Amino acid sequence: MAVLLLLLKACGGRGGFSSLEALPPPTLPSPTVAPVPQFTIDVRFPDNSLTPSQQAIVRSAALRWQEIIIEDQPDLPPTTIRADECDAGFPSTPLDFPIDDLLVEVRARNLGNERILGGAAPCFVRASNGLPFYSVVVFNSQNLSALEERGDLPITALHELGHALGFLPSVWNPKGLTVGLVGRDQPTPPGYDPRFIGPRAVEAFSTLGGNAPSVPLENQFGVGSRDSHWRESVLGRELMTSRLDRGVPNPLSILTVGAMADIGYKVNPAAADSFELGRSRVILEPLEPLELQELELALPLRRFDATGREVGDP
Repeated sequence: MAVLLLLLKACGGRGGFSSLEALPPPTLPSPTVAPVPQFTIDVRFPDNSLTPSQQAIVRSAALRWQEIIIEDQPDLPPTTIRADECDAGFPSTPLDFPIDDLLVEVRARNLGNERILGGAAPCFVRASNGLPFYSVVVFNSQNLSALEERGDLPITALHELGHALGFLPSVWNPKGLTVGLVGRDQPTPPGYDPRFIGPRAVEAFSTLGGNAPSVPLENQFGVGSRDSHWRESVLGRELMTSRLDRGVPNPLSILTVGAMADIGYKVNPAAADSFELGRSRVILEPLEPLELQELELALPLRRFDATGREVGDP
């Protein structure tokens, strides 16, 4: 910056001028930049049932979702929620502290069946918009180490965190985003055709080449898969289908990003992975698909207002 030169008039005397003096430049205030609201997933491991390397993988998956969901949610003040009010071990402590934006507690448990990889679901949501502020993720301790060793844990963690964010009928249905779903305890009827009708997801489905005014949800594979995933036979390798394909990408596509927008998040579609419908686009035959037989967490979805108090059904 150029030095500011001032001619200073001498005080008193004959009214002449002093010699030129060099003054330091004025101190200008730094420009104020408004903070950019950012969505934060606070991942906690209350019992250290995941190893440090496994914890790091889950945290990396949370950071990937933070590239997709980009706007801050209203902070939750301390609540009266006690430990174990969601399920045994969840929450691990009373939620008597502020939450910004989503708190996810992650544990590994012996689920009694090696074919079950785990499960995830919200438990407490904001009454204002139905979006979760507390969710749980459970991995199966019987196969968790094998998932990590085979390199399948990153995509599994990303998938489960999608459910923790609200990719489930328990969040969709109150918002009117699905049609054709039967009750959770009902058998799968012949010709069962559940659909997701959120406009942003339907628009993305059309962009990808889908030829229906709704997006097909999974209609088979039983409890834990049916209704809560994109339909495997149509969406193939997309991240939120009912099984993961090993050895090839499982894209987090504009379809899932659109569904997150439909449930109320502000999203960045440019952060989505590229994706094409179908399973025939990969030249090399992938490894045997990783069957996502998921634990259905039938958790009570409870609503809390901006003061941290529970409210009844809308």
